[in-house]
Formats: sequence, structure tokens, C-alpha cells
Amino acid sequence: MNLKYLWTALAALIFLNGCNQDESSTPSAVVEPTKTDVELLNEQEWDDNRVYVTKDNYILMKEANGSIPGIMKPCFVVNSAKEWPREDLSNMDSYDLPRVDFRWNNGKHDAYSVMTEKQIYEARDKIWSIKTDGTDLRLVTDFLDVVPMNKQNEAVPIRMMRRSPNNRYLAWSDSVNKVIFDLKTQESTVLGSDLGHSQFLWAEDSSYLYFEDRAKYWKYDLATGKTTKMDDEFHFSEVGVIYGGKRYVVSDFAVIVYDEKTDKRLYGIGHPQKTDANYERFMQGSKYSSEFKWKNKSISPEGKYVWGETTKYRVLINTETQEVRTEKIVRSEVGDYQYFEQLGLNANYVRDGAGGVIFLKLNEDKTVPKDKWTNWPQVCSGHSATLSWLYNGFANNGAFVKEDK
Repeated sequence: MNLKYLWTALAALIFLNGCNQDESSTPSAVVEPTKTDVELLNEQEWDDNRVYVTKDNYILMKEANGSIPGIMKPCFVVNSAKEWPREDLSNMDSYDLPRVDFRWNNGKHDAYSVMTEKQIYEARDKIWSIKTDGTDLRLVTDFLDVVPMNKQNEAVPIRMMRRSPNNRYLAWSDSVNKVIFDLKTQESTVLGSDLGHSQFLWAEDSSYLYFEDRAKYWKYDLATGKTTKMDDEFHFSEVGVIYGGKRYVVSDFAVIVYDEKTDKRLYGIGHPQKTDANYERFMQGSKYSSEFKWKNKSISPEGKYVWGETTKYRVLINTETQEVRTEKIVRSEVGDYQYFEQLGLNANYVRDGAGGVIFLKLNEDKTVPKDKWTNWPQVCSGHSATLSWLYNGFANNGAFVKEDK
């Protein structure tokens, strides 16, 4: 099938709902309907084989790089975000695969000319989501209700986002605000407005949220709207999960597991361990311990696997067996535990990146398959896309693609 016509049909499905029309038994003259701007645009031959979904937005089909030739992936060009479809909780087709939230300023900021209000809007950060297979791009929020358009808000840098397990709520922060956005009501609740560090952790049933504000930890109850300050001995982390009654806290050097109900510390697993040859070097203080600090981290949706990457090492921890696997980073080689930014259920799949994506189904031993990988550009407009975070991670049994297709 011609790819252009296939993706024209897909683009139409994103925006149009089918409707039933009764057939008249009486013959009548056929009146050709007036073609829309999008239909007229898609009748043209474009050198890049673009397919328009609205007058200002289109999809480019690009062949992915990788070990398997012929895999085509969509790359999205969004010049008018307000025309792009929002994530809709009632659309179950959007949730048949795990999804990824990410920040993307779909327009470019021009520092050398006076920008129009529309140009400023497009150049601002927004929060988007997409399926793990690279389809079904959706706008989650442009947060105009929290940070309205004005001269002071030309740039709104998103710092963090975390989706609730039921997919309904998005906790996000910029350089000031800590916010919960409700996708069902399209309303925002501002939890704090401190310039300090932000982090969020959702309850397993999405009924409460831990967050950091004013260098303190707080618990927000969604049913009552009550905010409670936590004890100084309470711990959570920006990378973590609550699952099976346990709270997994990923620190700079280890993962600590707590009983969520009692807050009892159950156990911790780190690297290097006391039996490692590097442990003595690690204990000599900050001069050497920085070699072991996890600058990149991730955790699987059920908390079974935790990944960390330092300047010199990569670490994969099985929190059930407490096995710790490590590798030394060799810059000229692809590592066994590389590209684990988004760690899937049971560490069967990994995905790395937001603007450009590397996609891998791991070997049974949870290592990277060197002979089977896929890489493609996910967005083809704007300035930058970053801060990917996996959610809906249990959909499709955690698999990032429909394996039967």
C-alpha cells in the first residue's frame, strides 16, 4: 500500500469520528462536497511525503535507523499546538500500549526579532505524551491556566513531570510552581511555589502524592485537598515508585525499599557493595565517590529493576533477588546496560530519548541486543524535547510494541 495514503488515513482517524448515514432509496444528484484545506494540501505532491493532519501540522514518515531495514516511523511537525489533539482519557485506543510523557517546545524562539504572541506560545515548553512505539502524539497541557502568556513568561522551563498510576493526573514543576493537572477536568491545582528542588511520588492507587516544596516533604490527599508535612526521617526520591505496598527510593548510590504503610526500612542495595574491589575507594570521600554517583537513573513500573549510570559505570539491580550487575563504560562501545532511560515492566524493553528515540527489546538476561535495535527522530519541529517519563507501564503486559504485528 502507498505509505502516503496509509498515513493520510491515519491522520484522519486522529481527528475524525465516524458517523452513520442513512442511504436514501430515492435517486438524487451527487453533489461533490467542498474539500477541506487539509484535503487540498494532501492532494499535492510533497518532496518529503508529508501528510497534513491540520492546516499547519503534519507527519513525516521516516525510515528508522537500526539493524532491521524498512521500519517506517512518524516524525511530528507541530506549528500550531492548539490545533493538535489533547490526550483524552475516554479514548481507550490511546492506552493499549505504555506511554511516555515528555517536554517539547514545538516552536523555535527567535532572540533576534520581535516575536508575535503565537510565536511565543509555540516556543514555550509544553507537556506531550506518545505511545512507546512512536505513534499517537498528544498534547497533555500547555498550562496557560497556571502560567499565562505575558512578557515575563516567554520561556517556561519544565523541570519534572510524573503521571499517576491511573493516568488521570500529571504532577509537574517548572522553575517555581509545583502543580497537579487533572486530565479529566482540565483543571490545575498549585501545590507550591518555591524556587527550590522538585520531586514527586504517586501513591499506588493515585489517591495521594508526595512532593517537595521549601526543602520539606509533603503529602497531598486528592480526595480532601489536605496537605500534610512529613517527618524529617521520611524519604522518597524523584526516581521511585510505590508498588505492592513497598516504596522504592532511588538515591544517588542505591535503592532503599520501605514498607509504605509503616515507613519501616526493609533493605537497601547499592554499588559498590562491601565485597566489591572498589568499595574502599568509594569510602575515601567525595574525591572518589563522585565516580559512583548515579547521574542518570530509572526504575521499572513494578520496582523490580533499578538502573543507574555514573561517569564510569552502569548498574542494574534486581530488587527481588538483590543481584547487582555492573559494567565499566567504554565510550567507543555500546554497553550491555546502555539506553535504559525508560525501563519497561520486568526490564523487557527499554527506550531512551524524546527528540530522537532509541528503542530496544532486551535479551532474556536483560542486556542490550547489539544486533537488533531501532533509532528514529520522534519530533521534527521546535527547539528541543527532553525529560521522558514512562507511564501506563502495565498496558500490553509491559511490551512497548504489539508483538503480534
